Amino acid sequence: MTITNVLAREIFDSRGNKTVEVQVYSGAFYGRAAAPSGASVGAHEVQAFPEGGASQAIATFNSTYRDKIIGTEITYKALDSLLAEEDEGMQNLGGNLSVALSLATARLEALEKEIQFYELFGGSTLPRPVGNVIGGGVHSGKGSPEIQEFLCIPTGAPSFSEASFANSLVHKKAGEKLASSIKDFTRGRNDEGAWAPKITTDSALQVLSESCQEVSADLGFEIHPGLDVAASEFYSDGKYSYGHKELSPEEQANYMAELVEHFGIFYLEDPMQEDDFDGFSELVKSVGKKCLVVADDLTVTNSERLKTAIDKEACNSIIIKPNQVGSLTETEKVIKEANQSRYASVVSHRSGETSDNSIAHLAVGFSAPLIKTGVVGGERVAKLNEVLRIEEQNPELEMAKTRI
Repeated sequence: MTITNVLAREIFDSRGNKTVEVQVYSGAFYGRAAAPSGASVGAHEVQAFPEGGASQAIATFNSTYRDKIIGTEITYKALDSLLAEEDEGMQNLGGNLSVALSLATARLEALEKEIQFYELFGGSTLPRPVGNVIGGGVHSGKGSPEIQEFLCIPTGAPSFSEASFANSLVHKKAGEKLASSIKDFTRGRNDEGAWAPKITTDSALQVLSESCQEVSADLGFEIHPGLDVAASEFYSDGKYSYGHKELSPEEQANYMAELVEHFGIFYLEDPMQEDDFDGFSELVKSVGKKCLVVADDLTVTNSERLKTAIDKEACNSIIIKPNQVGSLTETEKVIKEANQSRYASVVSHRSGETSDNSIAHLAVGFSAPLIKTGVVGGERVAKLNEVLRIEEQNPELEMAKTRI
């Protein structure tokens, strides 16, 4: 069977910004996928859209690429290979339209084979959900902590359903604590559904830590705090700016290590700016046996940057965001390279999300130890609920081990 038609359209993401959705047809059957977008975007990601945005990407696709795809075989690898030849560097279509095409084709491929999407890749375990509890940085605005995300990870949960429920309880518990301690807290939430209080980093960590401990005691399994520092967002001229103080790279690394020790941080994402491989390496040496040192902006789902990180031992875990690289084939390549080095893969959403649940299937299909997709909000819960359905249909699947 071959591709008989392709439709690309503009839709809205969770922030009300325009993005793209694609349907790839074979006769009356089709696969559909949509692309998200990020707020804290790594400098080394492929561009989401060409100049002119989503509408320009769609116009270019319709005029130049659509007819070349129609009539080709229904495999995402063939589609990705064609796009790589026709649009080197994704300068014309951008990563969002390219990855939506790739994912939609993969969905159609699974439909043709009469299997679930995740079964295209295998998959033998369920991921653990990383929950976003308190927000700061570019996700939350002025007056919030510099650190972007205060997270919870239910490392001891026996099932995905119990892990997801634990994250929701931590989120609620933190909201109650913030409401009781901050007079003018309006229970506002940020782009990813995390609480967005005007609070210091230390206070946010205290609330997070207490909430994890209390819910852990209630449920009877371990829940650990984590951080997505997004350090590049407040790094400039060789300094990390925390409002009232500035830290050198060495001081930043020491500060991160102190937080790991004091609060029992299990997950530490982007603790140093996006080109500081050596700074990441120092942190792996100091805390890498105690926590996941996770690279996002450092590696941006890019094979060459991952190789550098592996050579320098700059992390022990990486974020996987398909639209950072614009291709399911390249995403798969990076995950396999990470697995070969025993790096944990964290399949992740973006701050500007859609209701597309593809990353749920990728997390299961590639046996990723973790999936990072928030706690609340329809576009976040869409992914969690899809993993719940997969868990229900496959009771033999065990929870992945979060290796360090």
